[in-house]
Amino acid sequence: MAFDHDRVTHLFEKLDWQLSKLSSKPRPNNIHQFRTVARRLETVLCEVIPDQDRRQRRLLKLLTKVRRRAGRVRDLDVQIAALRSLKVSERPGLKTQILEAMAEMRAKRERRFLDVLDKETVRELRRRLKRVRESFLNTSPNPWALAENMLSAFIRQNDVPVNERLLHHYRIAGKKIRYIAELAGDQPAQQRVIGELKRMQDVLGEWHDWITLNESVRKMLPENGNSPLLAAIGNITRAKYRDAVEAVASAKKNLVGKSGPDLPPPPIKPNTMAAAAARAVA
Repeated sequence: MAFDHDRVTHLFEKLDWQLSKLSSKPRPNNIHQFRTVARRLETVLCEVIPDQDRRQRRLLKLLTKVRRRAGRVRDLDVQIAALRSLKVSERPGLKTQILEAMAEMRAKRERRFLDVLDKETVRELRRRLKRVRESFLNTSPNPWALAENMLSAFIRQNDVPVNERLLHHYRIAGKKIRYIAELAGDQPAQQRVIGELKRMQDVLGEWHDWITLNESVRKMLPENGNSPLLAAIGNITRAKYRDAVEAVASAKKNLVGKSGPDLPPPPIKPNTMAAAAARAVA
């Protein structure tokens, strides 16, 4: 099954459009949209064409650099929103102080991001996007076959005990499979896989947001031993961890056979994922 040319063309055009918006209006939502589209295109180029030519490698290097700077800004946007949502009895003014410190850090990160995304860099990125798009559309990859292979490897991976490192791996692997599958069109099999991966990704994303907030607040608190605020964030983070473990297990179970011919189930090991999760959060 060849990739959907319209979808690929739209992906390149959307990134070009996001670059134009960022150069004039670096608003939080614009930064988020750019980061998402850039990461999607990086995945497509790396996974669909593993042997990149010089032009593709140069585009990827520059795009990754800018996207990572955008990600550092976006991470703080998410953390600030999550912290504001918490209603905790804490020492007067402490939560406000942390929010102010985060806002100051975000402003610095945005300045660094805009320093990288100067007019010359934007022009170079747009020029390289156009050239790589033309060469990419002349290839004939089979994204669905690739997505099936990636999905098979994902399902068969049954590492226990589950830990944070593995959840990060599942979060990234699920995104990559979904991005590739989305290039193959709107067939029912593709949509079932994409929907299942999207549900898992949303849960893992929430867990990741809270664990990063937990780390940030812990660093900012002058004394973090008995802080009600840190305790509340920790409780939510542990609950999100349990949700993430269950989401991965559910996705693996539901994805068996969804992409076409039934895939054999992963090997059964003595310790279940649920038991491993219980030990990890105990």
